[in-house]
Amino acid sequence: MTTNVDNDTCNDPFNSIDNQLEFDCQATWKGKHGTFPARFCVKISGTVLDVDANISSIYLYKNLFLRTCIVENIMDSTKSPDSTGNFRLKGFQGLTGLRMQGTITLCTLDGCNRAQNFYDSSYKCKIILIVILFYSSLN
Repeated sequence: MTTNVDNDTCNDPFNSIDNQLEFDCQATWKGKHGTFPARFCVKISGTVLDVDANISSIYLYKNLFLRTCIVENIMDSTKSPDSTGNFRLKGFQGLTGLRMQGTITLCTLDGCNRAQNFYDSSYKCKIILIVILFYSSLN
């Protein structure tokens, strides 16, 4: 996750060179002490519409892409992997008092990017290479 609005390598698409996915992410669980293995990735993307008086105005009207991991399914009541609208961040990774308009996405794979499966891409490249080699051998 990055909150530097001038250099946000967490935006979409995710810059995996500058930001490594955390595979054994540990998260707190409400009502329990300590950290536990996370079950979900969360991506919050949106525009800051308003800030509380104690928050720096540098965030105002900036696009933020925030990522973290959690233990509980926060989308269980909606039965949807994402929710779009207005929301306020309260104590999220040290950010409090930001009112945003955007999307909260919950997932179990790929940092909530809906990235194409690497195997599929690799397979397609191999097929294309075979076709090119076949046609070039005919000449």
